[in-house]
Order: sequence, then C-alpha cells, then structure tokens
Amino acid sequence: MIAERAIHSYSNGKLNELELDGYCDFGFPTGHATWEFGKLAATLPRVSSSKLDLRSSKLDEVIRTFAKVFDGSEIDTSRLLRACRAHLELMKSGGAAMCLVAKDLESNLHKAEALFKKSPKECKTLASLLELERKGDIHNGNVLSDPSAAMGLLWIRRSLAFQSHLFESLMSPDGQHPKDAAYQAYNKHLSPYHGWMLRTVFPASLSQMPQRAVFLSKFGEVDIEDLDHEQESKIVRKLGAFIGTLEHLINEWKDCFEKFGLEDTRRV
Repeated sequence: MIAERAIHSYSNGKLNELELDGYCDFGFPTGHATWEFGKLAATLPRVSSSKLDLRSSKLDEVIRTFAKVFDGSEIDTSRLLRACRAHLELMKSGGAAMCLVAKDLESNLHKAEALFKKSPKECKTLASLLELERKGDIHNGNVLSDPSAAMGLLWIRRSLAFQSHLFESLMSPDGQHPKDAAYQAYNKHLSPYHGWMLRTVFPASLSQMPQRAVFLSKFGEVDIEDLDHEQESKIVRKLGAFIGTLEHLINEWKDCFEKFGLEDTRRV
C-alpha cells in the first residue's frame, strides 16, 4: 500500500468541493492528523490559515484537480484529463530526469483526449469511455488498439503508479536516494510491460535522478538555496496529500479496466 488508510478521509475519493474548503493548501484538514508511508510516520500540527503559503503552485493545482476526479463513485473523464494535464505541467518542471516521463504522459494524454473531444457525452465517465470503445470493436479482447483512448489511459495509470512510488522516497530525508527509488518503482510498475528496447532506454533516463533536495525545490518552485526546514515541510506534506489521493484513484482505475476486460498486459 502506497499510503496508509490513516489518511482515509483524504484518499477515499469522496471529498466534494465544500469539504475541500476546509482543507489547507497541501490537501489535509487544518486540524491534527497522523499518517504513515511505509515505516515513515508523520504528525501534522494544527496550522493557522494565516500561516499558510497561499501561493498557488503547480503541485497545489495537481492536488486540487486530482481530489475532484471522482463524481460519487465514478471517475469523471473530464476531471481526470484536466488533472493529468495539470500533472504534466508539474512533470515538465521536474528537470531532465522526468523528461521522458513527461513526454510519455503527454503522448498518452493526446490519445485519451482525442476520443473525449469527439464524444464528450458518451465519455462522461471512465467506465462509459471504455464501454464506448469496447462496443466499437476497435480492440481484440484485452489486446488494445493503439492509438486509442483505452491504451492512453492504461499507460497514464501505470506512469502515475510509478511516480507515486518514486515520490514516496521523498517523504523522509533518510529515505532512498530518488535514483534508487526510481529503479525500484520502474521494476514494479513499468518494466513488466516494457520490451527489450524500453527496458534499455527508460532505466538509462532514470540515472539522471537528482538528490532529494533538488526534487523538492523544483516541485516547491523555490530556489534550492531557499529550501529551509519550513519550506521542505510544506512540500513534503503536499506530496503526501498527492500520494494519498493517487492510491485510491489508481486502484479504482485498474478495477474499471479489469471490469471491461481491457487490462492489456503485453510487453511493448
């Protein structure tokens, strides 16, 4: 489990916009909460709204948009694509190490957006989008046509799972070096579906992963010289909110693909 259920109130995907008003800019209630990430435990003190950094950052936008992806129990396609677009902008700010990840995400987003723009009403939810393609006979069972919206969304989900695993390593200053965490995340979430070529190219790009402080400064949009303990704490809390949100979404996303028999496990 990427994030423990102690942050259930945030990661269960049931927050509506009114409930979000009670959340601070890094996505947690402005009260007192405790959560765990693997062996890491952190306790959030009550934060006065006057002390919050209200500057809107790319990471803030990612948290806000992903928190609104669910419409009841359904994944809203428009909101999902909007959140993924916001996430793409965050990845583009991650430097050379995230360049290949960002390009892959953008390519797959185009595939999903093409169908949604063509048939927005029929693609209102992820389930209805997948049903539309399945009824259109463009796929051969779980062998997905490429390009297609299903193929794009399949790889976006896998990419987000990889990134969430990587971001978990940034939560503690005593955690793995991001490069080691990236290799581990790649082997778990992407390598099983990559052919020989991608299993050569992709890990090579991960060798450029910078140190934790560099990642945090980029995602926090602060100069690394200004990354003091207070700034670091804020950025880590925001990443924690993002990881917690993704866990529930990724699980539901995968369940939806499996329900329609569209979980393509071939190597590419």
